[in-house]
Amino acid sequence: MSEASESSEHSGHLVEGAKEALLESIEEIGMERLDYTRHAQWLKRLNSFFNVLVVLLGVATPAVVTYLTQLPNPDPSLTLKTILLVGVAAAVATLRGLFKWGEKYGFALMTAMKLRELESYARLELEEILHTTNDMMMYGRLSTLNRELQEEWTAIVRRQLVSEGYGSEGRDAGTRK
Repeated sequence: MSEASESSEHSGHLVEGAKEALLESIEEIGMERLDYTRHAQWLKRLNSFFNVLVVLLGVATPAVVTYLTQLPNPDPSLTLKTILLVGVAAAVATLRGLFKWGEKYGFALMTAMKLRELESYARLELEEILHTTNDMMMYGRLSTLNRELQEEWTAIVRRQLVSEGYGSEGRDAGTRK
């Protein structure tokens, strides 16, 4: 009878360890989701700022150039300022096109949404697993869920890194240790 008690206690420790590991994974996914959400918000603000700047410069630059061409003897400082304005407008438009903050915002937001979905799925599965009466079956299902969660998490982050231009391998592909 003592052996059955020890076996039950051992399987209980296994279940608790698997449950803790799964909860830690869920928490890490939640933290990474928040990181991607904050990053998406930053990219959205950056994109909006540059869009407004491009529009303002796109309207102001031709107006100033037109005004300058209407003057019989333009002031050299005004000519220099107009050249600088054209250069800044071109640089801002180039930066916006080069860095594609709007696209990156969309990718970061989608990654945050996928991570939220994965986190919710894991919490629902955990609740279902905890209603299992057999400790060894519960341990197996918790371990399997954690493994699947880690694989999907890595795949989601890898897709995000590829979309940001880090290549097919990504940097660390989502493994946090």
